[in-house]
Amino acid sequence: MKSFLFAVLTVIPLLTYAQKSPIKYGDIPMEDLKMTVYGKDSSAAAVVLVDFGIALIKETNGETGLSFERHTRIKILTKDGLEWADGSILTFHNNSGEERISNFKATAYNLENGKIVETKISKDGIFKEKFNKNFNRQKFTIPNVKVGTVIEYSYTKNSEFFTDFPSWQFQRTIPTKLSEYWALVPEVFVYEKYMQGYVAVTRSEEKRMTYYNFDVKAFHYVSENVPAFKKEPFMTSTDDYISRVNYALAYYKQKEIMGTWEKLKADLMIDDNFGKVIDGSGFLKEKVETLTAGITDPLKKIEVISDWIKQNVEYDGEEDFLALPLKKIVEKKKGTSGDINLLMASMLDKAGLETDMILLSTRDHGFIRKQFPMTKQFNYVVCLVRLEDKNLFLDATEKYLPFDVLPDRCLNGEGMVVSKKNFGWINVATKTKARTAVNADLKLDASGELTGKLSYAKDGYDAQGMRQSYIKNGEEAYLKNFMADKQWQITKSEFQDIKELGKQTREAHTVTIAEHTSQAGDVIYVNPFVALQFTENPFKTETRIYPVDFGTPIDRTYICKIVIPDGYVVDELPKSKLLALPANAGKYLYNASQIGNTISITSTFLINRTLFVQDEYPSLREFYNQVVAKQAEQIVIKKKQ
Repeated sequence: MKSFLFAVLTVIPLLTYAQKSPIKYGDIPMEDLKMTVYGKDSSAAAVVLVDFGIALIKETNGETGLSFERHTRIKILTKDGLEWADGSILTFHNNSGEERISNFKATAYNLENGKIVETKISKDGIFKEKFNKNFNRQKFTIPNVKVGTVIEYSYTKNSEFFTDFPSWQFQRTIPTKLSEYWALVPEVFVYEKYMQGYVAVTRSEEKRMTYYNFDVKAFHYVSENVPAFKKEPFMTSTDDYISRVNYALAYYKQKEIMGTWEKLKADLMIDDNFGKVIDGSGFLKEKVETLTAGITDPLKKIEVISDWIKQNVEYDGEEDFLALPLKKIVEKKKGTSGDINLLMASMLDKAGLETDMILLSTRDHGFIRKQFPMTKQFNYVVCLVRLEDKNLFLDATEKYLPFDVLPDRCLNGEGMVVSKKNFGWINVATKTKARTAVNADLKLDASGELTGKLSYAKDGYDAQGMRQSYIKNGEEAYLKNFMADKQWQITKSEFQDIKELGKQTREAHTVTIAEHTSQAGDVIYVNPFVALQFTENPFKTETRIYPVDFGTPIDRTYICKIVIPDGYVVDELPKSKLLALPANAGKYLYNASQIGNTISITSTFLINRTLFVQDEYPSLREFYNQVVAKQAEQIVIKKKQ
């Protein structure tokens, strides 16, 4: 079931004002209850009828608070839409307090025998859980929801954390008929605001008004008939592209709040959970001396430190750029990405290696907007060591990656360099590929059965996935998963270099395969791609709204030799072909040949560039179309007459 996360930081009960929801809670038009299909999108599983929000800041007796009120109504149209009966609200917390939810109510409305039947949520349908170290989540499930139901909920969130003004999302994965947002801000607050996404608001306005004796700037946005956000293959975070307005506090009572990136860097270097934890943590010195004793090669020092961290501190899956006291992390043997990579920075520092920290935003967190210097744009940190003009990006969270390869979640554009000596921006990129090479040595018999050996060599990010599956789950489970979409018979399997992170993983299987051939009389049709075949194009739509981002370069190499049975000849052999994208962004090479009774197929698929803009999409899509078509061609073998 899908949750909608309202990550808005908002403290005082919302007072009465002119800006009210355009609908009255509980007053459901009959036409909404009778709706069976949404006219503007007949495929919609549900539609947001109204989504209204208002946020305000108020100062009372020297206390400043934020209040945010939301009122949402959704129509459920199909079974797939039932997931919208589940919702959640994020509440921020720190040592000083937590945001509070009040006036929460939720109701389902069904039309039964011509009458509207209401079902209100009970306390059993609401519960609270930890989301991460900074947020809790209040989850709710609206009861008695079925196809045809109209659901409605509203709540107020009160907060003392006024530095983070609520953003507003106009678009969801289902269409929205009306989305309206009011932001009321006293004159003493200056917020930078920016729109994002590919769907413009229908109308917006800014006006000054007097509100409870305060001069307030009112920002009003209305978006009508917003199409559903449809995720496309090979995208980064949907937050990068969904239609939304964001606010960032720049000044408060003429005091600069946002500042500059340089100031942010300086503050981090004296932060107890960042710069000081790197410089301090003296207990690590002895451990580092023991690990690096007798080692003079800086690269080897880095490797042994990284290996020790991976073996002794488990990554808990939480992305962060700050750290708790490192002694606690080592004792606990588990930590966030911030805990682990700042631990590595401290150990590298004690090994005499000058280390910069790179603050970044992961692929699922969204890209960084440099015009807004805010730490909340970051959610991750890695290390950078420069050796002989070579930049080594280092991360110790992933046990199954070499020490000098970043997890692919980190490959999201630029990161900010932070250290005592250095500051700036650097492109966080990799030359490491997602690479798999398969060598098939097969023999075809007169019944159409293929027997022989398949050898797989995986490198880079493909090797990481293989290692993780094999080591965590065991060989038996790995083979079961490997065979899940195949009807092969495997009589023997061998695995090599699974734990040697600096080498390719290797696996070989002795197989019998019947599913890649078909027969018609004396003719055998052979599909030579028993592995690494593109059976369909991932880019199905003719046009592309968002950029294509593969994240990593891709390399798929397939070499196949098939010995045909005595008494048969090759009647048709696919022709060789070379495809190339402009500027060497991608290439496909297909070669087919025959020597005696042996057929050889070589297929090399390369994506060398990871980012393609929308104008390049037609050529990329056609490139994939031709690869799919080429790999679908069959070899025709006939019995000698």
